[in-house]
Amino acid sequence: MNNSKAPLYFQVYEDIKTRIVNGEYEEGTKLPSERKLCDLYDVSRITIRESLDRLEQEQMIRREHGKGSIVLGNHYTQVLNSLYSFKDEIEKNGKQASTKVISMERIDATPFLQEKMGLKSFHSVYRLIRLRLANEQPMIYEITYLPVRLCEGLDKFDFNHHSLYETLDQYYDIQIDNAYESLSAIKLNKSIADLLNESINASCMFIERVSYVKGEIIEYTQSYAGGNNYKYTVQLL
Repeated sequence: MNNSKAPLYFQVYEDIKTRIVNGEYEEGTKLPSERKLCDLYDVSRITIRESLDRLEQEQMIRREHGKGSIVLGNHYTQVLNSLYSFKDEIEKNGKQASTKVISMERIDATPFLQEKMGLKSFHSVYRLIRLRLANEQPMIYEITYLPVRLCEGLDKFDFNHHSLYETLDQYYDIQIDNAYESLSAIKLNKSIADLLNESINASCMFIERVSYVKGEIIEYTQSYAGGNNYKYTVQLL
């Protein structure tokens, strides 16, 4: 492994994920066995299993007893080389961006969040729920989770008018250095469909973002983008 300060399991996880995204490990194929991965990365089996756990949590692989780790391909994963701002992206198209905060509260980390964000049962998170709009038309329903221990007091800010990333940078000296987005298509339930002015069971783009600082998760966001108004564009070259 390299001399990065990130934990070994995270370095292995990042490398395998990059290989999956780049197509080196193709959809439907098996990853090398745990023993071979131990030899490849010169790390312990515990480290490999922690890396595979995270890949499975992000639905990059499926582990089957007696068969190994199968590479999944039912969604698209984008490695983010730079974070983008909803406001900036909307205003590039000549529209006015705005945000409506639905709720901001401190909650105990659920078992799902413990697994997704690498938290302990005694940890708390901030849950920020927002509706993102363009020219007053709802575009994205967004749920963001952040570890309280890394940004204590975040619930004092008004995110109707403050940028989350700018707040993390300016007030907590937190600069995100790595992020991934996974995209899939799902059906809207009634509560989210109503907020997005969409039909119940209409297809939408479901985007999961995981953002890191030095190998530690600072943000997990679930975004529901209405199919009628939102377009996701990736610059490949």
